[in-house]
Amino acid sequence: MLELSIKGRSFGQPVLGEVFTSVERGDRICLLGPSGVGKTTLLNAIAGLDTSIPADAVTGRDQVRVGYLFQEHRLLPWRSLLANLKLVGATEQDATRLLSEVGLTGYEAYLPDQLSLGMARRAALARCLAVKPDLLLLDEPFASLDPVMAKDLKMLISGLMDNYPDMAMICVTHDSQDASTLANRLWYLDGKPATLKWDDAIGDSFVVDGLLAKLREPEAAVI
Repeated sequence: MLELSIKGRSFGQPVLGEVFTSVERGDRICLLGPSGVGKTTLLNAIAGLDTSIPADAVTGRDQVRVGYLFQEHRLLPWRSLLANLKLVGATEQDATRLLSEVGLTGYEAYLPDQLSLGMARRAALARCLAVKPDLLLLDEPFASLDPVMAKDLKMLISGLMDNYPDMAMICVTHDSQDASTLANRLWYLDGKPATLKWDDAIGDSFVVDGLLAKLREPEAAVI
């Protein structure tokens, strides 16, 4: 579906190094790595939001519909949830169905600021699905949520991925349990400049935890 041949990205100093990999339909990738290493930078490059990275660095993107759930919900605050979804091309019927899928039946006429953070993030997720994405990008979707809300959103995303088995996902997270719940593949980004230190299928939570402990050893040694 996508072939990545990213040869670097810098902001005055190198951030991303060479990243050569691919994304296939049905991939559920969790992208982990130390804070500030460049995970969001890589996500933006994949989405085509970083114009300093040549378009041919991500082959196939012009044939892929991308839904991007940012850390901020980015819903238009003066529009209802229903109107926000219709603005990206959903019919009223589809918008109502998608809001139902994310547990927001009855909130169609609400404005984003009338919702809790967790509800607003679910509404933004519904807007992502409204574009019928081939690839869903999630940038720390559980950040700033309390444990109960984070667990609910995690289970919701897992269920949605089951409902859309051909859709690929890349989820930036810091939590190995997110990878165990959501992913069938793990990317681990580290280094200066950052490269993929791990890119492979994953097994159960014990495998993920053990792998991350090994990958994080150099990071833990830095004081």
